[in-house]
Amino acid sequence: LLEKENELLHRELELTPKEQNRKSKAIELTKPKEIEKKKETTKNEIIKEPVKKTTGYTFDNFHISENRVGIFSKGMTISDVYNSIPKEQIKKTVGYGEFADDTYDDYEIYDSNGKKILVLTPKQNGNTSSKINRISILDNRFKTTEKIGLSSTFGDLKKYYSTDKISPDMEHIVLDVSHINAWFSIKKSELKEDWWNGNGIDKSKIPDNAKFDGITIWWK
Repeated sequence: LLEKENELLHRELELTPKEQNRKSKAIELTKPKEIEKKKETTKNEIIKEPVKKTTGYTFDNFHISENRVGIFSKGMTISDVYNSIPKEQIKKTVGYGEFADDTYDDYEIYDSNGKKILVLTPKQNGNTSSKINRISILDNRFKTTEKIGLSSTFGDLKKYYSTDKISPDMEHIVLDVSHINAWFSIKKSELKEDWWNGNGIDKSKIPDNAKFDGITIWWK
């Protein structure tokens, strides 16, 4: 009996290393697959992650006040403008007045998406040391403290500002709001008939829902 038990014990001892070898082989076989899976997962994660690139200056200040329009303030020169935003967002053009020989250096300002939002005009042509004389606002995100902007109406404006100074030009009437050094323009086509009463513009002929199609800030 003892001999038989010993034989059985020996057999068990012989089988154990074999089983261990089988297990170790199984572990070796499964490990590369797990590593490959991990590598694939990592690769997929890297591909899925978007690459964020920020180019240009992003405007986030659209406030209009007496001495400031967004990041541009009264007293700034064209050189100051070039030092404030990338030159790629500034385009120099020629602006024209009412007469053929009446020209200006206009500096168009673009946001980071390539949209034209402002036009800055200095007091002197050909001189980047010249101060900003006027700013034409082209984007309806620019607003006063009272939320008056290009999307506003004559009715909105007269709630907060005096509108006594009104003059006509070729295609518009212009409301001079000296409190914020601003001109607000309305197309004549938006006015009621007989808006000119012989002595000036009849304010009662300006509809409250007449919208502004231009805002200009003047700095002397």
